[in-house]
Amino acid sequence: MSRGHRPIHHSTRNRVFVPLISAPATAPFLTPADAGALNAELSGEPDSRFMLLPRLLRRAGFYHHRAARAIEALIPASAPEAAAALAALPALEPRARGSQTLDAGVEVPTGSDGRVVESPVEVQQGRLGDCWFIAALAACEHTRPGFTASLIDQLPNGLIQVRLHTGLRPRAVTISPVVPAQHRTGDSRGRANLASLVEKAAAVTFGRGSYTGIEHGFSGNAFYLLTGQVTPARPIPRFATVASWQEANRPVVASTLLRRKPTRLIPREDDPARQIAVMNGHVYVVCGIARVDEDGRPLPDGAGPLRIHLRNPLGGADPRPGSRHPRRTDLYLSQAQFRRIFLSVNVGPVLTDP
Repeated sequence: MSRGHRPIHHSTRNRVFVPLISAPATAPFLTPADAGALNAELSGEPDSRFMLLPRLLRRAGFYHHRAARAIEALIPASAPEAAAALAALPALEPRARGSQTLDAGVEVPTGSDGRVVESPVEVQQGRLGDCWFIAALAACEHTRPGFTASLIDQLPNGLIQVRLHTGLRPRAVTISPVVPAQHRTGDSRGRANLASLVEKAAAVTFGRGSYTGIEHGFSGNAFYLLTGQVTPARPIPRFATVASWQEANRPVVASTLLRRKPTRLIPREDDPARQIAVMNGHVYVVCGIARVDEDGRPLPDGAGPLRIHLRNPLGGADPRPGSRHPRRTDLYLSQAQFRRIFLSVNVGPVLTDP
């Protein structure tokens, strides 16, 4: 055994597996038989999404997939040992959507002291249905640039730790820097970034080791995972209330009504023949309150009503002002439109600079 490494035994009712970190640096890390048996044990946890107690525990943030616990055994490992374990035990990685593999690495920017640089991060939802989580993360990043990076630490062996509140206390979720090439969150060009790592940590814990496990959820749970604060849904407020929240550096998201069709077309106030497209059952990022027109162009004081700026975390390109195509990504709504279209808001805690 390498000096300083603690053996971790994975046991079931009838058998005990070999330690995950047990071989000296000059010996094979794991024999094929040991790796196969351990990988089967880690990936053999039954799917309990439709069982009441595990589902309630997952919603409350107390459920941790056994692979999430097993990878913590690699914290004291050297970089070659950690790489060998990840290659031999694919069950340590969360299951990606469909048949794709985890093959896009994320570069973590670090300073001269080895700490992650808390620079702004672009957060755009991928093709997973996890707007409840990504919108909350994007709202936190919008309110306090660098928030996403502040959740992340890089270990000397290349592993990543993401701080999430998955129970009564914050927890460092250990993951590798490898994420799916598609579907997952990233920047506006589809490239993986630090937001991809936070999403992966949520898939490992809240999603019970699967990316599809974080599809569909509530923004109140997302704010708790990210900040540790309980944030129940609130009725649609007045603009003055929203402005006071944002002046206090509190992130805000808004949820639309759930309807049969995925998209709802709403007539614009400046030209009823033109429309805006709003996704049903979706969560938007509240970016601010300003006196602008429905294309976001500033207006003189008193020239028009105040409007709330909402950003779709899915991103995309909006049509140019004057286009007959409906506006989809950045919405600028009056108080009446906001109340008509949206169901509720969630407000996070005050986010202060580090």
